[in-house]
Amino acid sequence: MSEYKEHEIKVLEVDIEMLKKRLELLGAEKVYDDVRTIIALDTSERKYLKEYDKLIRVTDEGSIKVTMHVNQSKPEIKEAIKFKTSRLKETMDFFHEMGLDPISTVKASRISYELGKIDFDIDCFPEIPPFLEIDIEYLEEEGYTVEELLKKLGLENHRVVVMGTEDIHRLYGIDYFEVYQVTHSNNKKQ
Repeated sequence: MSEYKEHEIKVLEVDIEMLKKRLELLGAEKVYDDVRTIIALDTSERKYLKEYDKLIRVTDEGSIKVTMHVNQSKPEIKEAIKFKTSRLKETMDFFHEMGLDPISTVKASRISYELGKIDFDIDCFPEIPPFLEIDIEYLEEEGYTVEELLKKLGLENHRVVVMGTEDIHRLYGIDYFEVYQVTHSNNKKQ
């Protein structure tokens, strides 16, 4: 189990093929390329999100990753507690017994690269243009500034934000939890 403060920026509306080429030219190594299933959990009244500003997410990306985002609506101070499990069904059964069930589910492709200690994730959600997430915690240690890195990636004129995926959807007029909402009949399939 790990707890950490998020140190990431997101670059909106990226050209995936151009970005993959630029990352590879920089010497970044591709470490993941697959479709992930992302499930948000809450009570039927959405108590965790509304009252506690916490989001619990289960991500199936080959292994099962459970994340609780604390201060979900405040990306500048958002923190996360993460752990991995081995079985999706048992994980979902565990949360169900606690009164937490899926409120949204989405399949989104991700392509991940590593350049030294810098992580890059190209995320493609069905309802919005692709974006790049850059973990900037070790940027200086790896010899870059944000501006230099964006220029090397050909992204210096792109919009850069510090916000969560749900907020990015909102920029496009889309309510993440509504568009990927789990209906009661779908909920039983989980």
